[in-house]
Amino acid sequence: MLKKVVNSAAAVVFVICVYAFLVGNGVLEGKFENDPIGWYFLAKGIFCGLSLYLSYLVLEALRKR
Repeated sequence: MLKKVVNSAAAVVFVICVYAFLVGNGVLEGKFENDPIGWYFLAKGIFCGLSLYLSYLVLEALRKR
């Protein structure tokens, strides 16, 4: 059950940050502005979502040891 929660949390963080990227760069309005804050949120979403997932995998591997 914990795996589903961690995967869901990682996916939610990623989706929120991708949405912030799209809004920040104006993609949803039909234009594209190269805004550094939008790129920051995209990178943050990738990093945080992946780190949540990988942290879970590391903790599970250590628990099985």
